[in-house]
Amino acid sequence: MKWVGVNRDATRKTLAAALGCRNDGEGLRVAAVAECLRAASYLCSAPKNDREAWVPATTLSLTSIVRQRLTPLWPTLDDEHAAEPGIKAILYSLGDLGDLVRLDGGRWLTPSPQAVRLGDKQAVIIGGGPAQTFPWPIAMRGAGRVRLVNVDACAERIDLWEPNEWIGAPIEGLQAWSTQLLTSAKEQLAPATTELADISIRTSGKWIALSACATAEGLFLARCRTGLRFEYFVVQVSRGCLRQLTGLRPQQARRLQFYFDVQAGHPMKVEAHVSQVHVRLRLHRYLPREETKALLLGWQLPSLGGGVGTTDYVIPRELFPLVRQALAGLSVEVAERQFAEGS
Repeated sequence: MKWVGVNRDATRKTLAAALGCRNDGEGLRVAAVAECLRAASYLCSAPKNDREAWVPATTLSLTSIVRQRLTPLWPTLDDEHAAEPGIKAILYSLGDLGDLVRLDGGRWLTPSPQAVRLGDKQAVIIGGGPAQTFPWPIAMRGAGRVRLVNVDACAERIDLWEPNEWIGAPIEGLQAWSTQLLTSAKEQLAPATTELADISIRTSGKWIALSACATAEGLFLARCRTGLRFEYFVVQVSRGCLRQLTGLRPQQARRLQFYFDVQAGHPMKVEAHVSQVHVRLRLHRYLPREETKALLLGWQLPSLGGGVGTTDYVIPRELFPLVRQALAGLSVEVAERQFAEGS
């Protein structure tokens, strides 16, 4: 028998073919780490016989297995600060996506498989472990952190979710949700007995200091900085002066901001640069927790500037319908532009 050395690039291509992954570079790295974590979780947790129970795997055991297996292909993988996202970050994001279940004490289990419909022909598989452990033949294709399958492969075997169900945003929609929240906030308004420093209100699609809004009148979303963070409020303003207020949770304020911008005629706008393989997005604002989950279908690029809250993402093209639907639920206007990969 003659042994032939294989270089790193050739091995990565072989791995990409095995995963059915069309992405290279960062996309392949993320897909490989995610699949290795799924396999490690299953192998560490699965019972040896029918009489034993599943045993949750620890974070340390899962990340150690991935480092042992994949560091020869990605030498910087062992350094969480050198590779973004790192192994632990990808593990936690699989928990957010529902691909793994995170338990107390940093332990993990593999959940039953579910699928999210992408269209008439494709779906995203969530959970279930590696393809080899499914009790029926199923052809999966890696795409970022998740796997794609034909919808027909899910028939009568896996629960098929609609995109809006998986995203998990309020089912009544942005306008009805915001109207209900503001109605409740009005009933809880209390006199502003203390002067808040550096308070700003959301108007005309921007945060503007209340001191610069001498004619402001009505109900506004407001914020003020306290230490390193912002506190958010619904406030009643009359002649530019703060009269009443009630507090909001940050996640409520994050969603409500989209509503106020739409009402002011300044909805958030995003350009999606579409190639045959990827969609690139630059977001100038953080999304609510539910819609942020959809961005985990891709990966974040290193910061290129653009201010606080500005983030750049790459989404595998097949998964972009889920991201587009998440953005549409916030009334974000998405303009798609074609571009050649590498330009």
